[in-house]
Amino acid sequence: MTAETNAPGSKRFTRAAHLLEIFRYEREKYKHSSRMILPAILLFFYLGLAYSMAPQYVLDSFSICSLVVFLLMLAMGVMYEDIIFPMIDQTVFIKTEEKGLLFGGRCLLVAYISLETAAVSAVYPFLCDLVNKKGLFMRPLTAADIISAFFLFWIIGISGGITGLFANRRIFHKRETALILSVLMGLIIVLKGAVGEKFAAVRLVTWVLPPVYDLSVNYCAEEYFHFSRLWIYFFWMAAYTVLETWIYVRIMIRKKFE
Repeated sequence: MTAETNAPGSKRFTRAAHLLEIFRYEREKYKHSSRMILPAILLFFYLGLAYSMAPQYVLDSFSICSLVVFLLMLAMGVMYEDIIFPMIDQTVFIKTEEKGLLFGGRCLLVAYISLETAAVSAVYPFLCDLVNKKGLFMRPLTAADIISAFFLFWIIGISGGITGLFANRRIFHKRETALILSVLMGLIIVLKGAVGEKFAAVRLVTWVLPPVYDLSVNYCAEEYFHFSRLWIYFFWMAAYTVLETWIYVRIMIRKKFE
């Protein structure tokens, strides 16, 4: 009876351990590639440029930064395809009993990189504000500003990375097609409002895309962050990202190594 009771827990522990091992493999593969250098340089270049001017509005600056984080993470997801070793990954796929863990590890890598990006993006303006003797922004920074900005960057970054993962050769056989569609989709997502006003027909399509624009615009609608007003947009973004991740994993399992 004890063995039967512990079996489900033991199985979950084994799955978690296997997922962690795959994540470590993906992380090491990414760290030893050169694909992480360009996004990091672009991020620090943007942060240095954006926060070199003062004074500026707190939430507005974070809102714009979140769109930059989305695009950088989108690029990271797209470039991930270039660090795949088909023979090694195919061997891992064959030996992995639960195929979804292989692709779940990649999604976990996206969440990890987005976490680092969010931390840097949230801490950098805080440090700049201290260096400028709290004269960088129009009003004093609060703990709610920093914490909310971190989660804003993190969840939007994850969505960007997962969206980029779809641009792989198993879904798009021509790499050029995947790159062109990724660029177009990225621009439409971050410019959803302007594009919708210019081309009304586009609104029929944009509702299925990540609600990045909706969250970022509503985030800076007021001077101070109010969770009671914004939780629905964070929940919408999080729910979409979970669904997006599930769809990616299911598609990749179905495609296998065709």
